Amino acid sequence: MKKITALLFAVVLCFCTANACMKKSRQLPNVSLQPLTVIVMDTTQALLDEAEVKVGKTTFKTSFDGRVVIKPELLSGVKTLAFSRRGFKDLKIKDYTVETAKGNVLLVVLTPEEKKAGRKEHDEVVALGTARGSRSDVMYMKSAAPSLAEMESAMEADGLMEDVPLSAVDESKPAIVGYGASNHAVSAGKLTAGEVNDFTKWYFWPSVLDGSHKEYIENWKITPRHRYTVQVRTKHGFPIASRAVSLLDNSGNTLFQAVTDNTGKAELWFQLVGNNLCGKHADFFLLVDGEKQKAKDWSEGINTFILDEPCEVSDAVDVMFVFDATGSMGDELHYLQAEMKDVISRATEATGGLAIRTGAVVYRDHNDEYLTRISRLTNNIKETQSFIDKQQANGGGDYPEAVPEALMAAMNSAGWDPLARARIAFLILDAPCHQDSATIALLHDQILNAAALGVRIVPVVCSGLGESGELLLRSMALATNGTSFFLTDDSGIGHSHLKPTTDSLKVEHLNDMLVRTIVEFSSMPSCDPSEFAEDVSEEIEQFLPNPFKAEDIERDPSIPHGEGVHYLMDVSGKLITIFEGELSDLQAQIVRMGLPIGVYFVKTFSEGEWHTEKVLIR
Repeated sequence: MKKITALLFAVVLCFCTANACMKKSRQLPNVSLQPLTVIVMDTTQALLDEAEVKVGKTTFKTSFDGRVVIKPELLSGVKTLAFSRRGFKDLKIKDYTVETAKGNVLLVVLTPEEKKAGRKEHDEVVALGTARGSRSDVMYMKSAAPSLAEMESAMEADGLMEDVPLSAVDESKPAIVGYGASNHAVSAGKLTAGEVNDFTKWYFWPSVLDGSHKEYIENWKITPRHRYTVQVRTKHGFPIASRAVSLLDNSGNTLFQAVTDNTGKAELWFQLVGNNLCGKHADFFLLVDGEKQKAKDWSEGINTFILDEPCEVSDAVDVMFVFDATGSMGDELHYLQAEMKDVISRATEATGGLAIRTGAVVYRDHNDEYLTRISRLTNNIKETQSFIDKQQANGGGDYPEAVPEALMAAMNSAGWDPLARARIAFLILDAPCHQDSATIALLHDQILNAAALGVRIVPVVCSGLGESGELLLRSMALATNGTSFFLTDDSGIGHSHLKPTTDSLKVEHLNDMLVRTIVEFSSMPSCDPSEFAEDVSEEIEQFLPNPFKAEDIERDPSIPHGEGVHYLMDVSGKLITIFEGELSDLQAQIVRMGLPIGVYFVKTFSEGEWHTEKVLIR
């Protein structure tokens, strides 16, 4: 009887709170509503948590990303702001005034108590906007979000961007920590990895969610299951990148926000994060540039928007490398540093001369020497390389690390170009985050933030990660329209690596994989069809995963297969649709679907093996 009562209660609860669940769907943070954001960092550009900010009689402490938000009413009549943190000189800003409360940002640089050699003295005041400071370590901007170009320019002018040496790599010590003797020299092209693109193997993903990894869903409270794919193109057939797309409920509440990728597609999700108590709802809508239409989920087809505007293709590509730099990464960090240098130098050539900016975030954990360090996106590749080369693995101590805080730094402080054709964050790590409720909530916020910014998270999983972390990282990749990489034991470098739960894993060198992904995520047809790049797909075709293995059909006979059944994929390897018929009818079918000009692949399973054919739509 108790079981029946409990079941009835659960059913009634879900029925009665359906609308409430819709309204309580997690909303994205709106930075334009923040009256004053204070960002505190040190002279190495490391964001400082636990720094005290005194406003009148009220004292605040900065959070993990060095930030604190102050309401405008607390600033009324305040003439002095005071800053302090253990190990740093106290700082006071006198004669502080604010003329507007529209998303102002104040950047503060604290100097260590023991002055580093080479530190310049500053006499002049750097003041931007409407604030005045009595010290040159203060800058101010009046904008809805900080202009990082302005911040960097002002810091360089004031000597605050000088290169403060970090611990140099001691070449006399073993390059690999915690790993036995190795015959490998530390150079690029040593690490091996395999890709798991769950958009390609979408039919395999439910078996991960409902089978092998079901027990881990409750750990992370993130479930990429209810998927809505949107295609945006011009009326002349060109894909439109970097266009905001929103998923709405029937009351107009925003449930999810995303941005179209280089193929003009965006992936949106219902009930991605939190406890999925209410099941699936049918009445959803999609919004693009004020145009609204009823949404259909992926099983029903792609939602297409055709906009009457000219073809415009940006040459900008933003690539961030987010590194776990705790002690457990010591077995592979130096190899990864060599790989990054190789990847960065090859990426521009591989993408045909696109304007690639690079940056990096390194992170550890709370109570370590630092929480996050950042080198913001720049077209100066040497600057990013130098920053990455200086890092060493240390700290940590326990298994989980500060992953959400690293993502927060990368999303909020990197200076992403909103018009870039691609924004990619390679998240390189060997452990997930902590599992307390506050950390999980922060993680959810950063995943939603990345999706809304159009930043595609690509986890690169190193040795030591378990299956629970595997589910988390693959879910993060799906949520942000990314893919997942797993280092393998084939290289003989590092500790044992997790074998991801998938039907097959094709192994290649990590540096080739990273360059290939940058190419996949940034390839777009020129607005001049005569300049269509046919050769861009050669390497992509070689490593394009098959949607399933032959034995999967025995496990699940419902998977479409057989003569005349074809799987259509785009240039990033994403499964778009399955169609039946003659290949000669394919181009007409693509046009009817509303897909844009581009490179596509058709995979057909016949006589026990896969066959791949490239199709150019122009």
